[in-house]
Amino acid sequence: MLNTLFNWIISAVILWLLSFIPFMNMGFATWVTILIVAVVLGLLNALIVPIVKGIFKKANATILLIISLIIDAAALWLAGMFVPGFFIEFFPTAIIAAAILALLNVGFSSRK
Repeated sequence: MLNTLFNWIISAVILWLLSFIPFMNMGFATWVTILIVAVVLGLLNALIVPIVKGIFKKANATILLIISLIIDAAALWLAGMFVPGFFIEFFPTAIIAAAILALLNVGFSSRK
């Protein structure tokens, strides 16, 4: 549980920092919004990733990585549509944000 909370906080901070990059075209109304988006992303990943791994269990790592990236970007895009106070303007922005978020989350989770 503590590990999950730590990952959500790290994701929230990363998303907040990404919102300062001008070409990202994303933003948040409050810190609460950032935390809600991080929790939504975490829950979507917890639900969808095992299903995708089950469907593509014979796929190589590269295909699985690309599919995971698209799913993460779609989750960000959907969060932008449904979480009040959060916006992400373009789907390519969601792909870039998802890639950066995944890389930095892997970096932080491997440091423990």
